[in-house]
Amino acid sequence: MLTELTGSSAVVLGGTKGIGRASVKKLAQSGASVVIQGRDEAAAYSLIDECSAFPGKRVFVNSDLLTYEGIERAVEQAVVQFGKVDIVVASGGPRDPKPKLFVEMAPDEGIACLTSRLMPRLNAVHAATKFMREQKYGKIVLVTTDAARIPTPSESMIGAAGASIMFLTRALGAELAHLGIRINSVATTLTTGTPAHDRFLAAKDAGSQEVIVKAFTKAEQRVKFKLNTAEDLAEYILYLSSRESDQVSGSTLSINGGLSFPSY
Repeated sequence: MLTELTGSSAVVLGGTKGIGRASVKKLAQSGASVVIQGRDEAAAYSLIDECSAFPGKRVFVNSDLLTYEGIERAVEQAVVQFGKVDIVVASGGPRDPKPKLFVEMAPDEGIACLTSRLMPRLNAVHAATKFMREQKYGKIVLVTTDAARIPTPSESMIGAAGASIMFLTRALGAELAHLGIRINSVATTLTTGTPAHDRFLAAKDAGSQEVIVKAFTKAEQRVKFKLNTAEDLAEYILYLSSRESDQVSGSTLSINGGLSFPSY
């Protein structure tokens, strides 16, 4: 799906890899100018080259997704470079702490797991609304996890962070409506074309039986349609970023290829 975003200004956090990278390409194909936040300069500039034939401009901001200042700087660059920020997509996140059974997790590991998955999304909402409220319009899209809906071994704290994001989406859907800001989330599961999938392939080739190998192997066996690709998620993110979804706010949709069928 392609929609008309000519003249729009977007920020994609975690935009150099995986779902974020695919989202940058979709937004650029539709005409949006995009600030790409990340830490991998080589990946960012190769992405900018890939998008060179599309309308609009692409700008890279090298900053830390795990700090408010890093996120705010990326969002502010959209205003500096393009005069406004219409869309903020909060993707990407830490690799550590890795999934782990709760009974094997020290208390500080649990807190670190929760905050590292939750705070980048919460900070993204803060930074986005800071600039969007003056415009009386904006689209915020948060990428989260289906582990918030389907209990998954080793992902209790990751799922708890996702559940917080889902409730936050509903609550802020109501709270931000009078400002013309729409906020929605996309809940995903194991997805190809992402750093996690790359780690799975490397671990599988090495004969490892770590959690990620078991998870991807089980998902491949159980999925009804196919495992998600990063592009599958980017398609829906594009819809939520467009005017076509102006009537939608406070929602979370699970995209998982029929791996599970959670309530909505």
